[in-house]
Amino acid sequence: METAIKTYTLTDLGNSLKSVIEKTYKNQYWVVAEINKLNYYPHSGHAYPELVEKKDGKIVAQFRGQMWKNDFDAANKTFLDLLNEPIRDGIKVLMLVKVAFDGMYGLSLQIKAIDPKYSLGDLEAEKNLTLSKLKKEGIYENNKRKLLPLVPKRLAIISVESSKGYADFLQILEQSGGKYRFDLRLFPSILQGEQAVTGIQQQLREIAKLQNEFDAVAIIRGGGGDVGLSCYNNYELSRAVANFPLPVLTGIGHATNLTVTELVAYTNAITPTKLAELLLQHFKRFDEQVESAQERLKLLATNLLTENNRKIETNRKTLVSATKLFTAQLLVQLQRQSENFKANTGKHLQRNSAMLRDQQFKIRFSGEKTISNERGKLSFLAGQVAEKSVRKMEMQQQELAYLERTVAVLHPRSVLQRGFALVRGNGKIVTSVKKINSGQDLEIELFDGILQTKLIDKHENETD
Repeated sequence: METAIKTYTLTDLGNSLKSVIEKTYKNQYWVVAEINKLNYYPHSGHAYPELVEKKDGKIVAQFRGQMWKNDFDAANKTFLDLLNEPIRDGIKVLMLVKVAFDGMYGLSLQIKAIDPKYSLGDLEAEKNLTLSKLKKEGIYENNKRKLLPLVPKRLAIISVESSKGYADFLQILEQSGGKYRFDLRLFPSILQGEQAVTGIQQQLREIAKLQNEFDAVAIIRGGGGDVGLSCYNNYELSRAVANFPLPVLTGIGHATNLTVTELVAYTNAITPTKLAELLLQHFKRFDEQVESAQERLKLLATNLLTENNRKIETNRKTLVSATKLFTAQLLVQLQRQSENFKANTGKHLQRNSAMLRDQQFKIRFSGEKTISNERGKLSFLAGQVAEKSVRKMEMQQQELAYLERTVAVLHPRSVLQRGFALVRGNGKIVTSVKKINSGQDLEIELFDGILQTKLIDKHENETD
């Protein structure tokens, strides 16, 4: 006879588990976990967070949590008071929980309270780890070594267009009344939470492609507590800022405990407003330097003109004195030369007159002789030219007569008189039997007339 199998309903099993759990886990426990997803429902005020534990980026434990409205409101108020941030996804928390079991919903952790101080400590640990890695890699100071222009006017802005911080930033820049002009281009991105890490990195990559168009990058975020800024301690984001090819300026809106991204940036300001004022200071400082240089140039020019005028006056006086002395000396020399010239002029004139008469006689005698000789040569040459011209004309006349006889012999009429004929076909002279066909009308020109005929047949000569 078979033994009857004892069976249980799900309710029986659930009630049994609930009884065991309530007896075993009577107390409340402080548990560390990460809120993977908050699952807050505003209409009821309750939250049902997914609680996880991660190791090497993988989830190794997971529980369903529940937090009733009163407990959630109290914990959220504590977060807001201490951190200026609400409870949200992605943060690590220290919770006071009670283990509970429900036959319908299973095992869960009822969250009674959350200690925000632990979350701050966890964020600080992440920050220290990121700083340690960047310094070990030797890139912590990289962005600070970049060169910021004296007047950084071409700015790539990473922010949200609707952000109050961005609006404050623009308002401060506009206070220059148009005296200073900035070329701004917005690269929108989420600025807090886990999505900010990927969003800001993506926009940095886009800006890097256009780096020649900008002088610097400004990351602008308005307000927020330390938990909201945890993304700026992220290693990947901080590394991207440290290695960025342009100076990175930050104004992410908080006054204490700088994030790693701010520490590795070229410079950081407490707020977007302060960052805008810092940029305006660059312009004002440049203006002051230009004005100071102008004043120095004016003073230098004035001193230089005064000194040059003094030197010119001194040189003028020296030149006048030297000119007077030189003129006096020159007059004395001229007087002496004039006296010498008068004394020597008579003697020179007598000698030159005698020489001139002698030269006139020689030229007259030599000219008459030369002319006589040249006339004789000219007569002889004229006779030779005339004789050669007569002989050349006789030869040319003989050649002309020969050419006339040759032309007369070769004239077509003379050729026809010797029995030759011209054959035409279609009005053109025929030079080959290959160019005419049987039955074609032909025209034969003889010495004394033209024959009209038709070709009956043709015979071509054989050629090799």
